[in-house]
Amino acid sequence: MDHLLERGREHHAAVAGRGEGFSLGAIGYTEGVYLYGVLRKLRPSVAVETGVANGFSTAFSLLALQQNGEGHLHSIDLPREVGRDYEPGTFYEGEGRAGIPTGAEPGWLVPPELKERWTIVLGRSQEALPPLLERLGTIDSFMHDSEHSFECMWFEFNASWAALRPGGVLISDDVNSTEAFSRFAREQGRELVRLARGMALLPK
Repeated sequence: MDHLLERGREHHAAVAGRGEGFSLGAIGYTEGVYLYGVLRKLRPSVAVETGVANGFSTAFSLLALQQNGEGHLHSIDLPREVGRDYEPGTFYEGEGRAGIPTGAEPGWLVPPELKERWTIVLGRSQEALPPLLERLGTIDSFMHDSEHSFECMWFEFNASWAALRPGGVLISDDVNSTEAFSRFAREQGRELVRLARGMALLPK
């Protein structure tokens, strides 16, 4: 917590304080603790997430794996550096306002001692997720926090669900952004579990 608070101050000074509307990310300490608790209970060997940005939620996930003494987190992210020009259409209009400082890498605020259980792939989830899941085979948990369009969320939920083992969990932030999560839960005949604000999970 102390580490993230300090890094959060650095982010505010470098990014949020510029007045351009960029933020550290939508997931806060409450959501992070819920995510940590879920992964501590589940004890995943293979965890997958989309959307890293500054690495706030990633840090909680990796801390859970460290405390478990097992597991590896595979992340996919399309980073957006504040102050850098991108081609039109690079980012979905509704992907949120999380930005990383210029010259920083995705997950820059994750403590170095947690990174040994972490692999990150750079790119759009629609392109990078299928080959990653094919390589990993069965996974234990999946966390969506990338592009919050219906199309992207629906794609990620279906792709990850097929790879999830029975008893695994699908977690999503910003479930209120579209009807994708609630519709997916209905189609799978599962009852979603609300965690905090826009975060929920679906057990398989």
